[in-house]
Amino acid sequence: MVQSDQDINDQYKKTMSALNPDQKKKVKAAQIQWIKNRDSACSNDGLLYLDCANEKTEARIVILKAVERECRAAGCDDAKLSQVE
Repeated sequence: MVQSDQDINDQYKKTMSALNPDQKKKVKAAQIQWIKNRDSACSNDGLLYLDCANEKTEARIVILKAVERECRAAGCDDAKLSQVE
């Protein structure tokens, strides 16, 4: 999970660097909600299931990469910036 956390943090920074201030607010809000959703879906009685958390983190990295790529190439689709899953 440590590597996945580092990977998502790195990608989040790259994605944010491609955005204007309003877009950054949307992505930040979506990221906070995604973390809550991941932790809720992947935990039980305070225990975090690492396989679940890693799978969700890898899927989120794919989304963040797609947002970064799109924003750098053709401009951002604001609807995708708020995408949580």
